[in-house]
Amino acid sequence: MRSSLNSYGYIAPAFALLGLVLFAPVFYGGWFSLQRIQYGAPTGFAGFDNYAKLFDDPELLATLGRTFVHTGASVIVTIGIALALSVWINRLAPRFAFVVQMIVIVPWIISTVVAALLFRWVFLNDIGLAAWALKAVGVTEFQPLTTSSGAMALLVAISVWKRIGYAVIILLAGLKGIPDDYTEAARIDGANGWQIFRRITLPLLKTPLLLVAIVLTLSNINTVETPLVTTGGGPGDATRVLAIEVYERAFVNFDLGGATALALLMFAGNIALVIAYVRFTKWKA
Repeated sequence: MRSSLNSYGYIAPAFALLGLVLFAPVFYGGWFSLQRIQYGAPTGFAGFDNYAKLFDDPELLATLGRTFVHTGASVIVTIGIALALSVWINRLAPRFAFVVQMIVIVPWIISTVVAALLFRWVFLNDIGLAAWALKAVGVTEFQPLTTSSGAMALLVAISVWKRIGYAVIILLAGLKGIPDDYTEAARIDGANGWQIFRRITLPLLKTPLLLVAIVLTLSNINTVETPLVTTGGGPGDATRVLAIEVYERAFVNFDLGGATALALLMFAGNIALVIAYVRFTKWKA
């Protein structure tokens, strides 16, 4: 008993520090969101007025819809491409597979701001590298940053390019953990490649796929760098997502109470997604 208490005593400072770093801002944000804020300082208790103003905002629902579109498209495309790449890399010779993995992982280690600036430079209207290359082959009407669908597609492309390395590494690790005996037995029974992939590979990749899905979802919902640097929420409000909404409320409109309330609602949504992930991983294949 004494030994156990001593063990807990050794790890208690680390857990206390971790709790302070992780949870203190959340509790402070919760208190801050219930205050009436003027010039950045609380001036009195406002109750749930900041939350009520959020739900009274007619544009917030549209912003939520754009966030779902951006996040859903980014996650689906990233997982689809990453799954195909992982299966292909898993079949390569070890040395060549290592080289491909290093190439794929490079975007993941690049700063998000750098990645967004790179794409903005490439697809900049009229003078971007993509516009210059297309003009060389006769295509003159290519201005993705001036249209709603083009700007959103560019944000999705950046998100996919930036995070595909992470998804490939996780899914490839899952593929490496599948015993060869399963596929060999299936081939002996007459199963073709698609049947093996659908009946054996995918079910055994359930947990890695769910892990990748939840991490990518949280990353895309909470990132502000990509839309802020690439489009600034434009053209118009075409790429104005929740992260941009929080940023502008806090640092452009100085509505710190509303920004904190919206950030806490996003945090609650993140917790709900994590809970959903934990429940999904308990399902039987």
